[in-house]
Amino acid sequence: MSTVIDPHAGFAHHRIRAFVSPSLIATAVLLTGSALIAEHRQQEWEFPVIRAVNAYAHHSMLLDRTMHALTARDLLQGVPFLALIWFLWFTGEDTSTRARLLVGTFAASFAGVISRIVQLGLPTHLRPLHEAQLGFVLPFGVEPDALNHFNSFPSDHGAVFFTLCAVIWQIRPGLGIAAFVWATLIDLARVYEGYHFPSDITGSIGLGLLVLWGLNGVHTSPLVSRAVALEQSRRPWFYMLAFVFTYQVATLFDDVREIGRGLAAVLLHHDVFNVS
Repeated sequence: MSTVIDPHAGFAHHRIRAFVSPSLIATAVLLTGSALIAEHRQQEWEFPVIRAVNAYAHHSMLLDRTMHALTARDLLQGVPFLALIWFLWFTGEDTSTRARLLVGTFAASFAGVISRIVQLGLPTHLRPLHEAQLGFVLPFGVEPDALNHFNSFPSDHGAVFFTLCAVIWQIRPGLGIAAFVWATLIDLARVYEGYHFPSDITGSIGLGLLVLWGLNGVHTSPLVSRAVALEQSRRPWFYMLAFVFTYQVATLFDDVREIGRGLAAVLLHHDVFNVS
């Protein structure tokens, strides 16, 4: 009796193994664990960390202004990561690499969108600088009413920047590590400024990597191949649109969000993002 071998069985087995890969499990644990800490162990575990960091605030103008620059200047935040994406794009003309960069950049922006939706959808827990129990001392340059209308979990900055770090690491590991170090410094500055708890940052890393994993393999799809091919056939249009899109990613779509917020206020006759 002959045995019929399913040609798709090996592929299916490979996909199952990829689905339960250690990296995916670690990413899911990181995201879930961060969410549980933010919900149930914030006072016990994170308040002491914030108090320890905040002990250095409002003592050194140089330290506080440096930290504030890291959280307020796009040139120090999103621009370096997108500059590395562009560097890798022009380092060679390998279509597979360019497809990965294209999909990865979209994954980073998508992670940022999901992060903001979660921030708006979850019950609000106050940011450290607004938490009365912490007695938070504002560093020089931080406004007392900054970001007071949004739940801080997970960090949308972290979701976008750490996803871009992972994309860069996939292409050039050395640059990826350097980018990760810079992203960590930026988000440590956001903790220092009182914008985020540590779990907001670790949760954003888990979210970003999960989104990137979910799009794994998309770079080989015909749609992405056609998009990359436009670089040759419609070069002026391609780079015009690429500039606009990567500019928005670097600034976390600030202009788009403000325009949308204004339109929503006009159409609904109130600011839907003002929950104070």
